[in-house]
Amino acid sequence: MEKAEHCCTKYSDIPDIKEDGSENIRYDNPDFPLFCRRNFIPARQILVGMSVHWHSDIEFIYIKKGSAFYQLNDSTIKINEGEGLFVNSRQLHMLVLGDEECLLDCIIFHPMLLCSSKHIEEKFVHPIISNVSVPYLLLHESVSWESMVLEKLSDLYELSLQGDCEMKMVREVYEIWELLYDNIPQNDTGNHKYDGGFEIIKRMIAYIQEHYKETITLDLLCKAGGVGRTACTKLFMRYVNSTPIDYVRRYRIAKSTELLLNTDLTITEIAYETGFSGASFFAKTFKEMTGITPGQLRKGGTVDA
Repeated sequence: MEKAEHCCTKYSDIPDIKEDGSENIRYDNPDFPLFCRRNFIPARQILVGMSVHWHSDIEFIYIKKGSAFYQLNDSTIKINEGEGLFVNSRQLHMLVLGDEECLLDCIIFHPMLLCSSKHIEEKFVHPIISNVSVPYLLLHESVSWESMVLEKLSDLYELSLQGDCEMKMVREVYEIWELLYDNIPQNDTGNHKYDGGFEIIKRMIAYIQEHYKETITLDLLCKAGGVGRTACTKLFMRYVNSTPIDYVRRYRIAKSTELLLNTDLTITEIAYETGFSGASFFAKTFKEMTGITPGQLRKGGTVDA
C-alpha cells in the first residue's frame, strides 16, 4: 500500500465551529482557500476525532486504492477504487468504517475561489451549490466527463506538492467546475420535496457542538430542534445512525481525542472539559468506543473497531 503523502496546502486538523454549527475550515492561507491531502486509512479503523460535520466548502474524495464508506445526509455511500465523490456545499457528511484499507485524495475549496465577479457567482456557482436535488455525486472512471474530473483531482494534488502553482491550481478548479456545470441537471425546485428534517438535525447537532461540555438531555435536544422525543430519535437514527444520547457520547469522545493528542491536559482535566462526570466514566466510555484507553492513545496506540 502506498503511503500517504503530506502536501503544502492544508487546513487545521482541529475544527473551528461557526454559530450555525458548520465547520469553518481554516486554510493555511485564507486568501487561497484550497486544501489537498492524501490520506491512508487502515482497514476498519475509527478515525480519531472524526464526527459528522458540514461546511460551506466544496469537497471531493478520490479513492486511489481500496474502498471507503461515507455517511452523507441520510445515505451511506461506498466509494470503490478508481471512484470519486463530489460533496456539495453544506451537506452532512463523515468518513466511516471501511472493510479494507484505502488511500484517498481529499480536495476541499471554498466557492469564493470561483467567484471572480458577481456575474460568475450568480450564473455558474450559485446554481450548483444551491441545487438541493444534487447533494452529492458519485464519480466513475467509466463516464467520460466524470473521468475528466477525477483526472483533474489527481492533477490538483500533484500541483499542491509543488511551489508557486496557485494559478495552475485555480485553472484546474475552474475546469472541474465547468464540467459540473455542463453535466449537472438544473435545479427543479418544483419537483423536489423540501426535507425539513435536514435543517432540524443540523440545529440539534449545532446545539451539541456548542454545549457538549455541559449536561445534555434528550429534552434539551428536542427543544433545540423544536420536535418531540420520537421525532428527535428518528432524525438522529436517519441521519447519523445513532440515538441522540449515543451521538453526544461519540462527539465528546471525538473532542477528547483532539485534546489527548494536541494538549498537555491530564486525563481527568480532559474528562471534565468534554462533559464527562469523571475520569473513570470517561476512560470506560473511551475504551468501549475505541478499543483502547485514553492513556494508550496518548502514547501512540492504534484505535480500532
